[in-house]
Amino acid sequence: MFRLALELKLEKIVLGNLPFLGISYQGRERDEEYRRRFLDKSEMKKVMRVALNYGVRFFSASSHRFNDLSPLYLEAVKEIEDEEETDIQLIACISIPLELGGARVNDFKRWKTQLLYETEMFGDNVVEKALNDPILNCRPGWREGLQAAKPYSTRQLQRGLEIDWRAWENSIDMLSEWRIAWIEPGSETDFLALARIDLLGEAIDRTREAGYRCLLGSHHLGATAPLLREAEIRGFDGYVTPINKLGVMMFPTQRIVEKTVGDARRRGDLVIAIKPLAGGRIKPKDALTYVFKKVKVDACMIGVASTKEAEEDFEAAKGIFRDEDQTVKSGIKS
Repeated sequence: MFRLALELKLEKIVLGNLPFLGISYQGRERDEEYRRRFLDKSEMKKVMRVALNYGVRFFSASSHRFNDLSPLYLEAVKEIEDEEETDIQLIACISIPLELGGARVNDFKRWKTQLLYETEMFGDNVVEKALNDPILNCRPGWREGLQAAKPYSTRQLQRGLEIDWRAWENSIDMLSEWRIAWIEPGSETDFLALARIDLLGEAIDRTREAGYRCLLGSHHLGATAPLLREAEIRGFDGYVTPINKLGVMMFPTQRIVEKTVGDARRRGDLVIAIKPLAGGRIKPKDALTYVFKKVKVDACMIGVASTKEAEEDFEAAKGIFRDEDQTVKSGIKS
């Protein structure tokens, strides 16, 4: 863990993958634009080359099952490694396949359960914050679905919540041909920390037994990290979590997440920011100044949908690191 963690802390930037998979956080029309563009694998590789030219060697990835563009993206990573004669380390997110009574867990009910818990624990109307979140509102039927959803009961979750281990392990096995720096169990982590923390501990253990380091994806870091500390869950190296100047998808509140990040880093946990530009709603320099100078994360995932965006974002990062008068190696070349 220590060598890779040091490399990541020095390089600071991870190339995000969701734009390559047709996800913009700006609405269905923009999603479709990205999707059409990146059905051509060569378009993915054009953007990847810009990242490599700036010294970025950590890329994010999703499991093969995420959507039909995910296998194409993974192929592009392997090809660009060969063409550029370089090694790319992947931080690979795998959604945790949750089942309740043999059926897939309903995402709206999962979110409602989580948000009501946070409202009770932290005093703010976290449900209202989620209803108005601009990124969450890019999900089809978000407001209507969340408002109508009824939370799961504690009894339901304790008696029936399970992980489809066969699907989980299959997703991990399919990544064996790539250089995997960390497996990232996805944001279902939050729900398991609340509902069945024993299952989350088992997911971490199984990931490590498969030979991989583990980071936890969290959209509710301010609520999840204390639950993990209280239960003394170990075996993971840190968190991948939304952090941005607008507080978008920072639950239960932006202030609590900022404090939680500081506490986590003081304990030696890695913290990697995602959604730093809030889906293109913040200018790159402002976004990265907040992430690196105010919150002081270890690294940041930046998703870009064109070579122009890549150059703009990586130049902004380079300027921030240059201003810090770094005397150590930075992946963003000066």
